[in-house]
Amino acid sequence: LFYLTSANSGAMVMSNFSSSIPNPEEDGKKWLRIFWALVTAVLTIAMLVAGGVTTMEYATLIFALPVTIIAYLVMASFSKVLRMERAEREGRTRRRRATAAHGGRAPEKTWRQRLATLRSYPTKKAVERFVAEVVGPSLEAVSKEFRELGYTVEHIQTLDEDTEITTNTLNVDMGDQRDFHYEAAAVEANVPSFGARNAPRGDDRYYRIEVFTQTGSEGYDLMGLSSQQIIDDVLDRYENHLSFLAYSHEHSYQSVVTPPTPPTTDSIPAVPKDADDVEELEAPKH
Repeated sequence: LFYLTSANSGAMVMSNFSSSIPNPEEDGKKWLRIFWALVTAVLTIAMLVAGGVTTMEYATLIFALPVTIIAYLVMASFSKVLRMERAEREGRTRRRRATAAHGGRAPEKTWRQRLATLRSYPTKKAVERFVAEVVGPSLEAVSKEFRELGYTVEHIQTLDEDTEITTNTLNVDMGDQRDFHYEAAAVEANVPSFGARNAPRGDDRYYRIEVFTQTGSEGYDLMGLSSQQIIDDVLDRYENHLSFLAYSHEHSYQSVVTPPTPPTTDSIPAVPKDADDVEELEAPKH
């Protein structure tokens, strides 16, 4: 309201809020930005006519009150997320070294696979073929083995509306705890302008198969891996998840997705509910 630059930025933000934008790199339509700029100008003129600068100052304070409440809620959410991320990190580091081949990060690749990945920008058809021939069967094999061991598991295949490539999701039911979630989805990205060679086509976009958990993308690509490497990655993620649940329970990290549950280990004594459950101790002899 006070400065032209702030009003211009506010009009752009409001146009984004009031638009459906599939591509995050784009902004709202220009006519919406003009509309919100005019609304801001009319509101400013009305307050100047009503009471001058003092009225604008009071209005700014009133408008800032809801934002302050939202800011406190955001800080509380950040605090909870940071605690959960710490639990996930500690869960990874506490895994047994015999099963932690690479610390739970991106799956290990051979040097030839690493070099080929650095020089490759897969097309949509190549990614579709890789998903159908490698990713899908790998997750189906893991889910089948989970079921044979008595787990409640589901392997879901859905067609992504944006990329039109099948997304494979593996969910393992953990009861009252946070379920295990492993998702391999195609992500469209820009071909980098650097490198030893250019992409052999006119399109400046390529596709990656990224792994997603309940906390979002893990940031690495499955393209070029073998079926065994993908299965190993799923098992590493599952072991990380079990360690995370153990650590979060020990430190009482409560959250919406990980409700606390009492331990079921028989070695932990039960809490007495009435006086009859308490055993009397003999008085010491002197």
